[in-house]
Amino acid sequence: MIEYKSQLVGRHAYTHEIRDNTGEWIWLGDEASITVIFRNLSGQNFAGRPATAYADYMVWMRHFTAQSWPGRQDPLAAGQTIELAQINGESIARHTFGSQTVQGGAG
Repeated sequence: MIEYKSQLVGRHAYTHEIRDNTGEWIWLGDEASITVIFRNLSGQNFAGRPATAYADYMVWMRHFTAQSWPGRQDPLAAGQTIELAQINGESIARHTFGSQTVQGGAG
C-alpha cells in the first residue's frame, strides 16, 4: 500500500524530510535519522574513509531510490540538488551532487 505524505506526517513520527530540487520529498523520518541520511548522501559521514566507500553507498542509494520511485528522474544524479528540512519547512542544508558544496549546518 502506498501512503501519501499527509498520511505519513499525520502519524507524527515524521518531522523532517529530504527533498529534491522541485520540493518533492524523497525520504521522511525523524530528525536524527534524516540528518544522518542527508550527511551520508552529501558525503560528510564518509570523511576520512576511502572514496570507494562513498561511491558504493551512492550506487546502492541510487538503486534503492529508483526502486522506490519508479519512473522518477534520479534525484541523486550529478547536478541534482537535495535539501534537508523540517517537513514543508525552510531548508536546513543543501547538497548538489557532482560537487562537494554543502550549505547549512546539517548536524
